[in-house]
Amino acid sequence: MLDQNLVDPVKKLNQIGIALSSETRLDRLLDLIVRELRAFTRADAGSIYIRSGETLRFEVAQNDTLQKRQGAAAESFRPFPLPLTKKSIAGYVALTGETLNIKDVYDLDDSTEYGFNREFDQRNDYRSKSMLVVPMFDHRGENIGVVQLINALDDNDKVISFKPELEELVLSLASQAAVAIRNALLINSIRNLFAALVQYSASAIDARSPHTAGHSRRVATLALQVAQAVNRQMEGPFDRVSLSEEELEELSYAAWLHDIGKIGVREWVLEKADKLNDTRMDLIRSRFDQIGLGIVLNLQDQRLKLLAEGRLDSEAQAALQAEQERRLAEVNDDLEFITRINTPGWLSDEDVVRLGRIAEKEYTDGNGRRLAYLEEFEVKNLSIRKGNLTPEEYCEIQSHVNHTLNIVNKIPFTPELARIPIFAAAHHEMLNGSGYPQGLKAEQIPLQARILAVVDIFDALVARDRPYKKAMPVEKALAILQDEAKMERLDKNLVDLFIQEKIWADEVVTSGHEAD
Repeated sequence: MLDQNLVDPVKKLNQIGIALSSETRLDRLLDLIVRELRAFTRADAGSIYIRSGETLRFEVAQNDTLQKRQGAAAESFRPFPLPLTKKSIAGYVALTGETLNIKDVYDLDDSTEYGFNREFDQRNDYRSKSMLVVPMFDHRGENIGVVQLINALDDNDKVISFKPELEELVLSLASQAAVAIRNALLINSIRNLFAALVQYSASAIDARSPHTAGHSRRVATLALQVAQAVNRQMEGPFDRVSLSEEELEELSYAAWLHDIGKIGVREWVLEKADKLNDTRMDLIRSRFDQIGLGIVLNLQDQRLKLLAEGRLDSEAQAALQAEQERRLAEVNDDLEFITRINTPGWLSDEDVVRLGRIAEKEYTDGNGRRLAYLEEFEVKNLSIRKGNLTPEEYCEIQSHVNHTLNIVNKIPFTPELARIPIFAAAHHEMLNGSGYPQGLKAEQIPLQARILAVVDIFDALVARDRPYKKAMPVEKALAILQDEAKMERLDKNLVDLFIQEKIWADEVVTSGHEAD
């Protein structure tokens, strides 16, 4: 039977094992291991070293005495590599796999291969004395690192030696910790791989157009900054809102993936800078050159006919010349008008009427066919009243949200990331129900999607060299966000926070904009 004195420690050991198996974040896991082992052995301080090639990496350090004495001013810990040799206590345990239970590290025998470096103690006015150092063997029997416990305390907080009977239990717990660390490292590598794939995929979609390159990255950065600002609020509308690390990660992925559905939108629609592209406008110019040449040839035929009839006097010659100049000027004016209205903007009623008159005009081509000045496709695009997209093209642009939802829904997210598709597909929803694709209203739109809506619009406004517009001054972009909030399209509290916390400033510096 198990010694009754060890029943409670064994029960505690099992509880710690359960706690270790439920933690997958490596940084928190390492901190948990040291904290639990210190509590288990009543150690004042402790640390973990992880093997990495020919070095030991000092990953976690805890010290109650220094923390109580120095508080926030305690020496900040920075992981550093330690040569993997037998000269240090940790290195010796890592190489030999032995457990060391040292009564006083200042009183080591000269015959030992290892020694103790007093530099930390001297720098922090601390006295390391008893030390229990155990290897961390994983399920494959590999030693992945070392746990170092310092200064066991009795009930009066006096430093004593570590009890020998706890060595096996600590070693067992260290082995459980090693397995948990292996699992956490595997999960962490998978998480990093998944993050890299998401970011690469989103960046590749953005890179289809030089005008949107970097958009998803900037939106993800801004979204996290807004969420962190929300977490910092101790009063006001967000005083009771706190997004966990998992929720922040969820938001980050949603931001990276929010536009991935643009892979389903034709590239020429994404890249559409004017109502008609350069190739189509070159075709129109060539056609109008042909129309002008036709006018010249037609009037030349009239001259030859009058000449043959003996009626080409100076007056007739002048009349024909004036007619040619008038008709050519009219063609040139029509072409200049078409060039002007081809750029995005507002089309007035007068412009619509004039475009209709031009569309009714015909000319005769070199094969004797009667053709319209403008083709139906050209008239349809030039008739766009606002912007540069036809209703069909606008719907196609909007469809990227549905494509995003369809793509992201197929990714087997873990439970803590399950809402990514919802957030990513709702970044164009507006509080007053005027957004798309579902026309959701305020209470139906999650906070994370509201954050994405604000930062997505801001980045689109200030982005340089979008095909359909120039970069907007920051002050004007912020004013537009405020107007959108007044119209109850964007969340006013988030817009105010975005402006007051100057979250936009880093984006402006990074992208080279200046506030006006």
